[in-house]
Amino acid sequence: MENRPDLAELDGALDLWACMWRSEEQESFETAVVRTLIDAHPARTRLLALGLCHVIGTQRLLAAAARIAERGVFSAAEIRFIEEATLPRYRLQDAASRLRGNVLAVEHLLARVVTGQAAANEDALLDWIDLRDLVAVARTTLDARLFGEIERRIARRGKYQRGRAANVLGFRVARDEKSASGEWGSRRSIFGG
Repeated sequence: MENRPDLAELDGALDLWACMWRSEEQESFETAVVRTLIDAHPARTRLLALGLCHVIGTQRLLAAAARIAERGVFSAAEIRFIEEATLPRYRLQDAASRLRGNVLAVEHLLARVVTGQAAANEDALLDWIDLRDLVAVARTTLDARLFGEIERRIARRGKYQRGRAANVLGFRVARDEKSASGEWGSRRSIFGG
């Protein structure tokens, strides 16, 4: 596939999406994604926007993705690539969004991870849990292992989430080596940064 997008760029944009906590912010972000998808941008950039539509999965973004697919803007191979490449991210994002606000469930998930009882998918899910829930657990737990795991998870997040944790939630962590070497959200976003 000629226009194969770099999925690390998708992760950078998803890092920014994870900081959109108010409905106005989410609506503005969705508008930017739709405009990127339909305007005269390079095909690779538009494919990344299509990927965002698939991962975030709001009605508005899925409708925009469907309209683009119907118009034949992308080849069947390009659409199939994006669908397959983004499906694991969609599943994690969807599961994390269903846990939003359930601080007890997040604490239980953290406990399973730090005690080695978590399945691989549960461990991966922690990287998608809303920052506000992680910080809520950190502020209430008496278990130093949970606090340490929360610090490690936030340090691995992209720059937007780390900044939001520090500036809005007052929870600062040092950036770890894994995030510096290119883990989740550490690369350039298609929306700058």
